[in-house]
Amino acid sequence: MERAQTEQILQQALSYQQADHLQVSLHGEVDANTRFANNTITQNTAQKDAALGVTAAFGQQVGHANTNRLDRDSLREVVQRAEQIAQSTAPDTEYLPPVGPQSYLDIDAYDHATAEVTPQARAEMIQKAIQKCEVQGLDLAGHFSTGWRFSAIANSNGVMAYHRQSSASYTNTVMSPTSSGWAEVVSERLEQIQPLEAVDIACQKAKASQSPRDIEPGQYTVILEPSAVSGVLGPLFYSLEAKAADEGRSAFSNKEGEQIGTSAVDLYSQPDHTGCPTRPFFGNGLPTDQVYWLKSGKLENLSYSRYWASRTGHAHTGSPTNMVMSGDDNTLQQMIASVEQGLLVTRFWYIRFVDPMKLLMTGMTRDGLFWIENGQICYGVKNLRFNESPLHVLANIEMMGQPCRTGGSAYVPPLKVQNFTFSSGTSF
Repeated sequence: MERAQTEQILQQALSYQQADHLQVSLHGEVDANTRFANNTITQNTAQKDAALGVTAAFGQQVGHANTNRLDRDSLREVVQRAEQIAQSTAPDTEYLPPVGPQSYLDIDAYDHATAEVTPQARAEMIQKAIQKCEVQGLDLAGHFSTGWRFSAIANSNGVMAYHRQSSASYTNTVMSPTSSGWAEVVSERLEQIQPLEAVDIACQKAKASQSPRDIEPGQYTVILEPSAVSGVLGPLFYSLEAKAADEGRSAFSNKEGEQIGTSAVDLYSQPDHTGCPTRPFFGNGLPTDQVYWLKSGKLENLSYSRYWASRTGHAHTGSPTNMVMSGDDNTLQQMIASVEQGLLVTRFWYIRFVDPMKLLMTGMTRDGLFWIENGQICYGVKNLRFNESPLHVLANIEMMGQPCRTGGSAYVPPLKVQNFTFSSGTSF
């Protein structure tokens, strides 16, 4: 939905206000996805949706309501419903009135060509990747999605904000009878999506890890590729709530300002980062900005909501908007060459908490685990389960590589980490 139409809908909703305060948000997306498996395109889907959220407040009484019907009668009804809910609820002691007008970054994250990719164009690119696998006797599976999304907010105190962002994501898994390999590429621009490069990486991993060997669980030096880094650090990144820490319910209680990683670690959010952009405003209408969570290994900031910032006198940070980690100029090959004995990890899956108060996690390796000896990849290894904390990972980093985009909102480097704990093998 274009800016003019979005603002018209938001203003129309605001015109029905009877509450003391009203905030409306409109979100939508157009998502097209082509799936493939066993060297065959199996499905093409497309979906388009938009939904309006309304928050109404009478004093500290707050109500919420939603709709995906955007005609005038439906807008009036959803505002009235939110106001009725507000009048029936107990006071919310943490509610703050909406903010006034703000200035926002102008973030260039929309590419029209990417937003309008046809199923035929995706299919042609996928077919070339399939042909690469077929001639090697390998099977290809994965998905290729393109589209765009928008987000807009307005409130009765004068805020009006709009952001749109295109997206393209190609993910593939290559399988042999005894192994698999994986790779992905993500961007806001189709021109940066190269499926043949991703399938080459996955093919190489699948062939190199055939007939994997058993090794004993234990502590190993590991090279974590960017997807694995994102997987293991993600729970830390989204466990930074200051209120929970101040109330003793967090692994970060009494740690703000302390050294928790090596001095090389810079971990931050930056909404206008060219490699991983995101929207320039929070859901409460305040602008997003660059925030360092860890700087030179020190816990620089926790995540302060408007309410908790007002209670503590700390600057508002909001929740992390994206995950950006500084790296170094080392290539992955240079990092592998530095390992006397250890493991190369492509990615993790089924990551779950074991002990949230210690940020202790468990999960499994997948789609490419390799034994390294004397700086060379020697053979594939059967998948292992890890029991590890991202805090321990950050404190045991020996080497970093060049950051790259992985997943939806992470831009991180590969890491060389000492004493990474694997607790058992897996049957997957």
